[in-house]
Amino acid sequence: MENIILPESIKPGATIGIIAPSSSAPRQTTKEGIKYLQSKGYIIKKAPYLTKGKFYLAGPDKIRLNNLIKFILDPEIDALICVRGGYGLLRILDQIPYDKLKQTKPKILVGYSDFTALQMALLKKCGWITYSGPMVASEMGKGISKFSEYWFWKTIDHDNFPITLENPQDQPMQVYKQGKAKGKLIGGCLSLITPLLNTSYMPSLKGAILILEDVGEPTYKIDKLFQILKLHNVFEEISGLILGNFLNCFPQNKNKSFTLQDLLNDFVSQYNFPIITNFAYGHISQRFTLPVGSNIEIDTNPLKITLNGI
Repeated sequence: MENIILPESIKPGATIGIIAPSSSAPRQTTKEGIKYLQSKGYIIKKAPYLTKGKFYLAGPDKIRLNNLIKFILDPEIDALICVRGGYGLLRILDQIPYDKLKQTKPKILVGYSDFTALQMALLKKCGWITYSGPMVASEMGKGISKFSEYWFWKTIDHDNFPITLENPQDQPMQVYKQGKAKGKLIGGCLSLITPLLNTSYMPSLKGAILILEDVGEPTYKIDKLFQILKLHNVFEEISGLILGNFLNCFPQNKNKSFTLQDLLNDFVSQYNFPIITNFAYGHISQRFTLPVGSNIEIDTNPLKITLNGI
């Protein structure tokens, strides 16, 4: 992994580029999300194909790739926010000129879900910290929650580090296993992490704090993905595990399938690193924004999770 670089913060008056490196988004929520950012005082520059494409892709691979590279390299753009997730980045990950990107000044990049793949690659290849946070159409265009809004603007301003993360009061974090740990925060959407394991696009997990979430995956697939982590010796390497929300992955009737607790009992109960669950993160309305690649610290007694920057 390259030396870790934290991008500069942005202030009102800066230019934010809106990109669609995966799937396109509905016109109305895209429009509303852009209006939200403009109301905060930012200048907006839109990439093509934000709201149109073919099937599940926001345009052909070559166009999405070129738009992504162009916007990252554009000196007039200070930050990039994805319009939405979906699918598509795995198709172009091996075509990105990382050596060329390394020669430019890193900027704030924000997204989650499918964006996880690019976050891992940029961290491994360039050493760039990127942000797992709300997207233009997915959250900002639908009326972003006060919780998500607060943590987004607070976290992308690196002058605020260290930051102690606090869940919504009615949704407390839970401790599955006690302990203390420090390390690089690495992870995101589980189904995007597993395809990258043992590839040149996955950062080292040695000593890392791994964070995972997912959406809409049947329980047996979550089981399989945890099994893949185990087969790649991930749990032998990490120093801590944080689990966010697995939305629509486990049935309401616990008698019909395994629960997340059952899978933890099967896969990680024998390890000694701290494990936190019910963390406000994932495909949910009240979620933290997280700097992927930054230093993070866990202490479960009393329970405290702190982002320390670099």
